[in-house]
Amino acid sequence: MVKPQNLIYTFVSYAAHYDTPWGKGVAVDGIDRTAAIAHKHGVPVTWIVNKGSVPVLKERINDWHERYGDNVILQTPFFIEDCGADKSVFKSKLEEAWAIVESAFPWAKTKVAGRGKICNEVIEILEELDFQGMWGYCWEQVWWDGITHKGIPWGSWYVDGKRYKAPHSGKGKIVACEWTARDLNLTYHSRSPVIYSTDPNDVLRAGLCTGEDIEYWKNLFADYLDNTAHNDQVFFLQQQEAHEMEYGERFAVFPASHVDACADMLELFFAHITKYPITLTTVPRAMELYHEHNEETAPAYMLTQDTLIRPGTNEYTLTMGGAGSGPWPRTLLYYDKECQLAIVEGECVPRTLRSYVGQGNMADEFEEKPPGLFVAGYEKTEERIALAFEIGYWKPMPMGLAYWDDLSGYEVLSVSKGVTAKLIGDRVAFLRLQLTGEPRKVELVLAKRRK
Repeated sequence: MVKPQNLIYTFVSYAAHYDTPWGKGVAVDGIDRTAAIAHKHGVPVTWIVNKGSVPVLKERINDWHERYGDNVILQTPFFIEDCGADKSVFKSKLEEAWAIVESAFPWAKTKVAGRGKICNEVIEILEELDFQGMWGYCWEQVWWDGITHKGIPWGSWYVDGKRYKAPHSGKGKIVACEWTARDLNLTYHSRSPVIYSTDPNDVLRAGLCTGEDIEYWKNLFADYLDNTAHNDQVFFLQQQEAHEMEYGERFAVFPASHVDACADMLELFFAHITKYPITLTTVPRAMELYHEHNEETAPAYMLTQDTLIRPGTNEYTLTMGGAGSGPWPRTLLYYDKECQLAIVEGECVPRTLRSYVGQGNMADEFEEKPPGLFVAGYEKTEERIALAFEIGYWKPMPMGLAYWDDLSGYEVLSVSKGVTAKLIGDRVAFLRLQLTGEPRKVELVLAKRRK
């Protein structure tokens, strides 16, 4: 049964001061426009600020915090470009900036940082300064905006301070927070995270949504909502830069028509999602909820399906060689503190297996070759399904298996020792196990629930 309250929705807007070739100053008009749309629908905004924007926005954000529950996170300096890859310089700049935030917003008690370019040194300093979260992770992304994070899990997870792309082995100090939620099924199959996403400008340019039509986003949201049935927390974060919500002398990143269309898209989407009793909150509170609820990175089970709507063919969608258009099969995506798996409907073995165990090279994507598998026994009656999986000699690593069928009314009767089994969406039985290097036999019995 779907549990909408388990979906934790946060809306983030970049509200920093810029001095760049594409814009200078603080996007006050875009900030005001974004705030008006979100607050109209009862959506609190998490503003990404820096020391240059805090004085400009202090009065506004304090008012919005009081009236609508808005909050702030801090844009970090770039570790290499701004700090010369010097940890002491980075730490000093971060301390200085947070002191400005703390002075302007004394209610900002949960410290969360934000930036897309992340490295081990950034996480280590955040831990030293008692930050609780890091926004800016981009699942499956390569190259775009100078960010290559392929190999990480999606959503939120405890970051290993010495391996910024891998989950911590226990309860880490920093929770990862993604830049914006991705369409998990289409991103996985097409490898196009900057097209199939929740970023307004990206889906507008791709032709997936318009100011009058957000069916693509509705389908994407439904996929996340459905997965609240088997996850205690499903994090859905959406981000839109405030400087992309205005067109004028300060900022003209996109044409005025794009600005208007994105505003209309957000208006429609907020109206849609607030029909459901989901948890609307801010990123700092979401980070608190993760820390309160999880003693280690929580296993995530996402049974994903094709969102059906396709992008157009244009300069944007062709930038990285085009975007695959499917159709794509239903796919179970899973991660925990040791691995990330993707298992396509009908298949027992993962098509993608990423192991985080013993991985220290953060340029790696952590992919391992899955072992061969034989189903040595299969029996199905009206009341019972029994399977026996056999795996030969294979290197030690985390592993998952799946059995796909109409499993309505079934429950797990028994499973081999050392293996965990979970039924997901009445469509698939998922088994999580460890390979030891020795041959392995895994037995599973499902039985009809007694009325």
